[in-house]
Amino acid sequence: MKRALLLGMLLVVTGGCATAKSDRTVCPEHRDLRCATALECSMDHARGCRVCQCSPATGVNGQLPSGVPPDQRR
Repeated sequence: MKRALLLGMLLVVTGGCATAKSDRTVCPEHRDLRCATALECSMDHARGCRVCQCSPATGVNGQLPSGVPPDQRR
């Protein structure tokens, strides 16, 4: 847990964040989104642009830092 937290802080401090600032296919309100994890985007066909969110940070065995396994529904 401490290692993941330190790594996350290091990524933020060193600018290792995923962003969509220069990607014009991303909806304007999502371009300033900064993620320490991977940036996940999907196409919103009604609006004609992609909406994005930060992927969840997972720890050992794919569990979230809280120890709760991620939801497996799709």
